[in-house]
Amino acid sequence: MQLRDNLELWTKDSLLPKGIKSKEIPGVYVCEDHGIPEAMAKLNEITKETYSHEEIYGTYCTVSEYIQCPVDMAFKYAANIYSLEEWTFSTRDLQHVGGGLYKGVDYLAENTSIYIRAEAYPDSKVVDYPCAWDQGEELWMRYHFRFIDAMPTLRKPGTVMFWSNCKHPYYERNVTDVPDYISKNRERSDRIWVGDFWQHFYAGHLLEARNMKAILEYRFANG
Repeated sequence: MQLRDNLELWTKDSLLPKGIKSKEIPGVYVCEDHGIPEAMAKLNEITKETYSHEEIYGTYCTVSEYIQCPVDMAFKYAANIYSLEEWTFSTRDLQHVGGGLYKGVDYLAENTSIYIRAEAYPDSKVVDYPCAWDQGEELWMRYHFRFIDAMPTLRKPGTVMFWSNCKHPYYERNVTDVPDYISKNRERSDRIWVGDFWQHFYAGHLLEARNMKAILEYRFANG
C-alpha cells in the first residue's frame, strides 16, 4: 500500500465497486492474457503510417508548447483572465458581469459576444476557461490547460503547456436537440458559427499557443 498525501493509504479494495475485477471486464488487453509478440502484432495493427485529420482531431483537439519561463509564471499568467486579450487571436474587451463571469467580444465573427470564466487550480497548475458565444447561461465551449515543470519531463528549465478541448455537440449544425439560445444564434445569417471553424481548431489554437509562448518568453527574458 502507498501513502497518499500523508492522509490515508490506498487499498486495492477501493478499485472494486460491486466486487468487479478488471479481468472480468470485456475488452481489457493485458500481459496476463497476451504475450509480447501478440501484443506487438496488435500495436502494428493499430498503428498507421498516415492518419486523416478527422482521426486525429475529429473529437478532441490538443496542442502543446514548450515555454522558456518558470511554470509558476506561466500558470499565473493564464490564470488572469485578461491574458486572453493578449494571447488569443480574437477575444477582447472583457468586462466582469458578476460572479466571476466576464463578457467580451470575439472578433472572429461579426457582432459576437463571448462569455467566459477563468477557473484556476494552483496545486495542479490547471486553468480551465469555460466559455460560450452569445450567452452565459451554459458555458459549453471548454478549454482546459495544464502547465507542468519541464525539468523532470524534458530535463531542461521551463514549462510544458498542454491545451485540450472536446467537440461538444453544439459545435455541429446538424445536431437539432439543442436549446433555443443555441439554435437561434447558430442560425444567424450575418456571421459564421463557431463550429464551422472546428477543422481549423488545431491550427488556430497552435497559433494562439505560440502567442502565449512568445509573450511569456519575451517578458521572462527582458523583465
